Amino acid sequence: MGPINLSDREKQAIGAINSGELHDLVDEAMRSEHLGKLSSLPLYDCGEYVATKLRYFDRALAAHRIAKSAKKREETLYSAHKAGSDLTFAFGQMEQRLEVEEREGQLFFVCDPTILPFGLTQNMQMRVSYRWRRTTEDAWTSGSIIFKYKVQPRFDYDALAQPKPKRKPSARKLAEDRENDLLREWEHLGLLAHWSVRDYFKAGHDGAGIPGQFEVRLGDGDRLNNFSADFWDARPASEV
Repeated sequence: MGPINLSDREKQAIGAINSGELHDLVDEAMRSEHLGKLSSLPLYDCGEYVATKLRYFDRALAAHRIAKSAKKREETLYSAHKAGSDLTFAFGQMEQRLEVEEREGQLFFVCDPTILPFGLTQNMQMRVSYRWRRTTEDAWTSGSIIFKYKVQPRFDYDALAQPKPKRKPSARKLAEDRENDLLREWEHLGLLAHWSVRDYFKAGHDGAGIPGQFEVRLGDGDRLNNFSADFWDARPASEV
């Protein structure tokens, strides 16, 4: 389960880069067929989204650099142009995200997911902490909500189509599979719960209306869906 907020390092890196300069350096890299001065920008610190696009651009430039035939050069040039455009777009998205976070952070902040508890069970509780205020002149109010979720046994329909194993899975293997299933459910619950509180504030709702706890609503097949943690919506998750 990853964080929902930009880290201080990411914020500093994004703020240190001028988007106009980035475009110019991408064009320069295309002409020289090397990253060149682009490597001096803290792009790898702008988050994995931007870092991935930078790696793609670097590889695309390398492929174009070693291409020999006219046809291959044309193909790799197109790929390099696309990778460069993807990089500038990705940075623009992160720049926009930083702007939104800073604006919203004047009135609310939802803390990142907590660490994994020791010994997951099917009875899960996810605490989401936050702070909020009605205006920038008001003092901050801190609070939290606990999302409760009882994991239902998962029926494996795919297993019915598979040949029956010659050996029964060991107790250790069954325990590992169960632990992995619970971990996936915990991570899914964590994302839904934190997004739910964040989206509640984004919609302009008052923090005083957040309950102390909420039993998540399960959708089809008694599973979590995108609306299970929406504590402000009284409809069943399967009807949303």
